[in-house]
Amino acid sequence: MITFVQFSANFKGTDFKDEELRKFYDSVKKIIILRMAGKMSWSEIYRLEETCQWPILHRIGDPALSIYKGADKDLLERFIHTISEENDLRKKKASLDRVKYWSLLQSVIDERTSLFTQVFGFHKEDMDYCEKAAQRYSRIREKRIKTRKMMWKIGIGTGAATLTGAAALWYISKKDKK
Repeated sequence: MITFVQFSANFKGTDFKDEELRKFYDSVKKIIILRMAGKMSWSEIYRLEETCQWPILHRIGDPALSIYKGADKDLLERFIHTISEENDLRKKKASLDRVKYWSLLQSVIDERTSLFTQVFGFHKEDMDYCEKAAQRYSRIREKRIKTRKMMWKIGIGTGAATLTGAAALWYISKKDKK
């Protein structure tokens, strides 16, 4: 995988700040990991795409930009197509059904994620690392869900016991008044 220094060198002479590029660069790796983790991660993927990637992507949608000099033509064409497709989709968001919008956005992000592995030069070792990170992420998430469910059961049990006790006290107080 290319380093951040190599990545940011492609943007030399543009008006992008290093902070913006760093967020973009880091989000690519994270989205690849989250994508490997499965469908439970889509809300986080959408958030990352919206906050870290789209601010850069919508500004680099022109294939004539200097950052694309020497780029593979087919790869560049597919990459630019995903940007224009998402741009069109965002413009039509208000007129589309929510489910249709999110599923179309998901397919665009999926295609772009596979392109990122090629654009960023992911090797087998990089993909193995991402796969291991995705497995760890999935285990942590499953553990959190399991713990949350257990806490709900405890809370509901405690609440039920409290209500039962309160009902018993109410009954006893009514019985004593008679």
